[in-house]
Amino acid sequence: MKRKHLAYILVAVALALLAVTVWLFLDRRPPMGHPGPPPEGPEMFQDFPGGPPPEPLFDEPTDHPRPVKPEWKMVLGGILVALMTLCIVAAVRLFKTPRAPQALTPIPPEPDTPVQVQKEAPTSISFKSDYKTITVQLADIRYIESMSEYVKIYLDSQADPLIVLYSLKRLVEELPADKFMRIHRSYIIALNRIRQANASSVVLEAPVTTLPVGESYRPAFRKFLAEK
Repeated sequence: MKRKHLAYILVAVALALLAVTVWLFLDRRPPMGHPGPPPEGPEMFQDFPGGPPPEPLFDEPTDHPRPVKPEWKMVLGGILVALMTLCIVAAVRLFKTPRAPQALTPIPPEPDTPVQVQKEAPTSISFKSDYKTITVQLADIRYIESMSEYVKIYLDSQADPLIVLYSLKRLVEELPADKFMRIHRSYIIALNRIRQANASSVVLEAPVTTLPVGESYRPAFRKFLAEK
């Protein structure tokens, strides 16, 4: 059964209950034991020479049902009104068209909680030198030395270091931390080139090169050696 059909049925039931309630309170039947005044005229005592007959103790008319007491009227009326109210409320709810569920909209991440995207580890780094771009493979780097505003990049593929306009601090941020480490304010080394090492110095292979370890970089370097 459709929602509107059921709502119409409930409205009809509510109207029927309203009609019953009105009929209940508009009932005007004669009260018990008082059928009305006797008819006037001399013929009323013609069968009783000695006077009118005594008034019967119970003179309830037989053609009328017993009327409903006022207190029972109030109780029945309250029940009928409550049922009528429930029918009307249910019909109103059924007449209302149910809303379609709204699609959930994904909440964008807040600016202070950026989504971390896993990036692939870089295999090379590019520099600009003499108005051209030079790409250096990370596996070709042995170590890097700072020289004021320039850096010297020592490579396996060439005897002379590559000199480019770059800062050592910027290189530390761009090079992968699992392959390179800064051990001195002037040096960055490739970790896979370490031949020997202690708390104050490190020896690189091919060719053998000894570099100092700065005091401020020693705790991190000791931790690396302990985990190696």
